[in-house]
Amino acid sequence: MKKLFYILLAAGLFFGFTSCEDDEPVIDQPQTETPDNGGDDNDSENGNDDPENPNPAEGDILVVYYSYTNNTHTIVTDLLTQIEADVVRIEPAEKGLDYAANNYALGSTLIAAIRENPNDASSYPAIDPVEVELENYATVIVAAPLWWSNMAAPLQSFLFNHGNEMAGKNIGLIVSSASSGISGVEADAKRLIPDGNFLTPSLWIRSSQTSNCHAMTAEWLDNIGLIE
Repeated sequence: MKKLFYILLAAGLFFGFTSCEDDEPVIDQPQTETPDNGGDDNDSENGNDDPENPNPAEGDILVVYYSYTNNTHTIVTDLLTQIEADVVRIEPAEKGLDYAANNYALGSTLIAAIRENPNDASSYPAIDPVEVELENYATVIVAAPLWWSNMAAPLQSFLFNHGNEMAGKNIGLIVSSASSGISGVEADAKRLIPDGNFLTPSLWIRSSQTSNCHAMTAEWLDNIGLIE
């Protein structure tokens, strides 16, 4: 199953995405991962291509990610060439939303709602149901785009619902952003997984660096002790 998933991911990456360069518009606003006109980033909605078995197989490492554009998807695809891991891809329950429209108004609104009431479940946008047995995993890698200096809202929804199940687990954090620093995303992860054992450092990959993510990811995996 993992091999089939990786092949499909790789195929989707090859045909759907053409450039890893930073395509962020040059405007004075908080940076976020922005739409890529080169392809559709909505394939393989739950990170598993078998419709009759939506749950990932048991394994030591789980990768959980959300990607509105190709950047985080590209990073995760490369990551799977370096480690054995199961994957869950988070998808918003409401389809077809353009988070970048009107100067990122929707994305900004979602983040603002979470900031205002971070302990209220209604502050978080609905996502597709995810069935995952977190007790099967010793390490969870969270791969997140940065929205308005925070973790992308759909991924925050997943961690709000499941973060307490990650108590005592090793947590690795990968963040994709155009240029803004990642401290806000790190703070979100630690708030949502309060009892996680966070592996340091986090990996920050700027949009313009995504094409070089293999070397960066390999160095990070070595630094946190997941490969030698």
